[in-house]
Amino acid sequence: LMKAKVFYQSLSFMLLIILISFFLISCNKDNKDVASKDRNDKVDTSKKTTTKSETSNSSGKEIFYMKSKENNISCADCHSDGTNSKNLLTKYFSNIQGANKRSSTYNGKFKGDEVVKNAGGATVCWESYLRMKIPMTPDQIKALNDYYASVSTSDSSTEMKYETIALPVRDKSKLKDVQKIITDLKGDSSKGEQLFGNSCAFCHGKSSNIKKVPSILEGFDGNAKSIIYNVRLGNGGMPFFKTHTLSDQEVADISAYVMKANGK
Repeated sequence: LMKAKVFYQSLSFMLLIILISFFLISCNKDNKDVASKDRNDKVDTSKKTTTKSETSNSSGKEIFYMKSKENNISCADCHSDGTNSKNLLTKYFSNIQGANKRSSTYNGKFKGDEVVKNAGGATVCWESYLRMKIPMTPDQIKALNDYYASVSTSDSSTEMKYETIALPVRDKSKLKDVQKIITDLKGDSSKGEQLFGNSCAFCHGKSSNIKKVPSILEGFDGNAKSIIYNVRLGNGGMPFFKTHTLSDQEVADISAYVMKANGK
């Protein structure tokens, strides 16, 4: 009987140890689960702290880099936000950094409150150059303005003045004088080929991915005057080039190259 009593006492003690161990393990697991949940909650909370401004900036950047389904062109192909200078055309057109703070854009076409209302003139690009069939919405305009502000630098909102006969209105009355000045210059087709590669080939080059534009390196039935017309005034989806970014001599060189490429 004494042996049996000792046996049962030992068994009871062992069971008690097992129960205590199980309880401690269970508590430890619960504590880990709670800690894990707390960490997850903190992560989720962090994700939810995205501000409306950050969301708008992201949306504006998406619009800026979005390729048009109509012709496969984006705003970022021609305009710089400070990070896309590898795009050759950005040297010929105005940057968008701080454009929402400029007193005027499009060489005075939009002034004062009109600058923000037209997203720095983006509403014109949207329909004329990207060939969008539906006008830009107020939300898209706001998103672009917010993006301009987000990439602004200390001096980037300075108003841009430049020489052109295309803005603030297309001045055809001066076109003949411009054509005469340029056609009187002797064009260099070798220099023109390089200039064409930088300023024209993105849309008109033989390997261009842009839709609905003519390849003027073959089958071109125009002349130097028609080239000057398109370069200085723009035409439909063709943007104009300012005098200080593409000089008269450079236009003459490009014309010489295009005419030579077409056997003229």
